[in-house]
Amino acid sequence: MTKWVKPLKPFLTNKLPDNIAGLMLSCIISDTLEFRSPTTTPHDKDVAEKLATKLEIDITTYATEMFTAKSDVSGFTDAGLVKMDSKKYDVGDKNFRVSVLETTNPETILARKDGIVVAIKNCIAEEEDVDEVLFFIIDILKEEATVLTYNELTKQVIEASFGVTVSEDTEILPGIVSRKKQILPALKL
Repeated sequence: MTKWVKPLKPFLTNKLPDNIAGLMLSCIISDTLEFRSPTTTPHDKDVAEKLATKLEIDITTYATEMFTAKSDVSGFTDAGLVKMDSKKYDVGDKNFRVSVLETTNPETILARKDGIVVAIKNCIAEEEDVDEVLFFIIDILKEEATVLTYNELTKQVIEASFGVTVSEDTEILPGIVSRKKQILPALKL
């Protein structure tokens, strides 16, 4: 149990302001993908349910509204999408930027694939410490990732890491939703 949770329990009943309870609930739902992520703990669910009860909110309805809003990336540039939720990670002697975009509508992102690949190439050219970018589109509802495999290195990494044979410029990885627990630990050359 994390330290910040202990003082939370008394506040859940009456004293926690609704706006703070709403922010906390939003964070838990977003971080756990409404409890779909392998990072979800029983404690996450317990706290979220208590917060939802306090706020008189249906978690599923609220999560659907959140994910719909999160999936509207029309205001972002392709470069913005590449760097929006991105972490640098070393695999062997290569430095990767591992980008993840969570959505309920992956088709919208895939329609921008050509522009995203150009943005990836620009990112690699601009950042001296990045050899390649792995761009994962997480389908929250289907609980799967589509990864762009636009060159030989990305194909090689995805094949070695996830035991698939890549034949096109994207590869669907069923059950993959977490960069922390499922993508980064699997990456290899």
